Amino acid sequence: MFSYLRHSILFLFLCFFSVCSNGAENLQNPVAISGVLDLSGWDWRRGTVSLDGVWTLDEIPWELPSTQGFHGAPMGFGIYQLKIKLPENSTHLALLSPLVGTAFSLSVDGKVLAEEGKVSKTQEGSLPSYRPRVILLPGTDQQEINLTIEVSNWDDQFGGIYYSLKIGTLEQIQSIRTQAVIWEAFLFGAIFLMGLYHCGSFFFRNQNRAPLWFGLFCIMISFRSTFYSETLFLEIFPDVSWYFIIRGVYVTMALALVCFAAFVDRLYPKLSFRPAVILTVVGGVIYAFINLFAPIVWTTALLVPFQLLLLSFGVYSLATVGRALYYKEPGAGLFVGGTVIFLLTVLLDIIKSHFFWNLPSLVNVGTFIFLLAQSLVVARLFANAFATSEMHSAALEKINSSLERFIPREVLGFLNKKSITEIVLGDFSELKMTVFFLDIRNFTGLSESMSPKENFKFINSFLKLFGPIIRDHNGFVDKYLGDGMMALFPGPPDESLAAAIAMRHALREYNEGRTRGGYQTVEFGIGIHTGPLMLGTIGENRRMDSTVISDTVNAASRLEGLTKKYAVDILISGATIQSLEHPEVFRTKFVAEETVKGKLKPIEVFLLTYEP
Repeated sequence: MFSYLRHSILFLFLCFFSVCSNGAENLQNPVAISGVLDLSGWDWRRGTVSLDGVWTLDEIPWELPSTQGFHGAPMGFGIYQLKIKLPENSTHLALLSPLVGTAFSLSVDGKVLAEEGKVSKTQEGSLPSYRPRVILLPGTDQQEINLTIEVSNWDDQFGGIYYSLKIGTLEQIQSIRTQAVIWEAFLFGAIFLMGLYHCGSFFFRNQNRAPLWFGLFCIMISFRSTFYSETLFLEIFPDVSWYFIIRGVYVTMALALVCFAAFVDRLYPKLSFRPAVILTVVGGVIYAFINLFAPIVWTTALLVPFQLLLLSFGVYSLATVGRALYYKEPGAGLFVGGTVIFLLTVLLDIIKSHFFWNLPSLVNVGTFIFLLAQSLVVARLFANAFATSEMHSAALEKINSSLERFIPREVLGFLNKKSITEIVLGDFSELKMTVFFLDIRNFTGLSESMSPKENFKFINSFLKLFGPIIRDHNGFVDKYLGDGMMALFPGPPDESLAAAIAMRHALREYNEGRTRGGYQTVEFGIGIHTGPLMLGTIGENRRMDSTVISDTVNAASRLEGLTKKYAVDILISGATIQSLEHPEVFRTKFVAEETVKGKLKPIEVFLLTYEP
């Protein structure tokens, strides 16, 4: 984790020094001095030139770009002028005008070439608007042009020319503008899709809200990017007013803070200080509401308090993630790494703005890396949750498989349940089945000659022999009875008779092996009866069992007991014979009519003699 942070920061510092070295070369470019920019010795093949340096503002020397607006005031009116000495053969030149706050009129040698908004010396006559512009300069044989830009701002907290203008060939300027638009479009698409992905992850698996809040945060950031910088929103909707754009900038910023606060809270809920989160969310919502409905001047007045709130939560979130890193919470390293990279790009931009170094702006890159890092955090959180879910699912499946050895899966089917977790006390189903009882003869005498361990070993080996025969004939063991078993056959009774005959063969082979080993042979008795029964659950909420309740069960048990009386191994009821689909397959012999306890009418008892 810490190795990842070291590598990320080292990489960024290498990029930083590389950019600074490129900036040092760019510092050799001409700069304006005392309102004059001398490009007479410039070769346009070297690239474009930023119109940075000392211009005049209302005939007073003024360095551009500047965040000081109009003589130190953000609102007002001013005329910026610069004389540019051009090299020979300077044709097909163009200017790249950035965002200018918040209306301008640009002219060359007194000819107006471009206007944005409506410039006015008073607030009443102004109309704010801003967007980057590519402005084609008129072809001229003159070696000198006079650039004049009238600017007014009566609405925004930033006024004047605060970004660099560039001059170059039309092809160069258009290329810069196109690359900037493509980059902004890429950022919008990547961040927006990132947001949709995480929102979708939440909707398909909503146990944790962290992906939802991060997804909404990405969506807010992506839309904010279309309102600012290259103002892609205006490329699609050119007639939208400046007020809509500026409200969009601050509303999305406020809601992004709300979503990020909720994201950090849900990402590490055990480490969250809820009052700080609530304060941030409430403050962000209030500021968004003000930006939506209040006059624009309120936005300007409350921007500093909102920025302090944003800064405070930034410190809080770093402290929270620092604790998460200390406790080795998943994703904390990625979170810190992305934040460090983002802050370093912001630092680079601050250095650029204060010292006017000709460095590229990396804030958008830093923002993208930051969001990508947070996306990986959420993805890792989701992956961990999915892995945990898979682990629990596997454990549950293993438990269900183990429980099926105690409660047959067939019982779940007859009770119309898919899982044992769905069974509740009192579930039952009325069915017609064949009940099959098997009992070991003279088990008491056999067990007296064996130790407890040998008893269990003998019983399990015996039942292990006959359990598969039950299943092979589409029956299932309902319960073991110590020295026997009770099985149920939901299909035709023919299967139960076939199972009994197969057991007779298996017992013969089993006894041959016991005889060779010097052990006493084993005999069994089987009783089979067909009829209606109720299969369900009995007990109480903390301990229940599946069972079968019916006279059919009593009759089958009674038939098994009668095998001792008549000294035979397999007895079946007349009801079972009448239910056979292929009675011709089996040979039976009538034995007697017997009255079963609890029933007035006797049942017919038959001996199964024929083995197909």
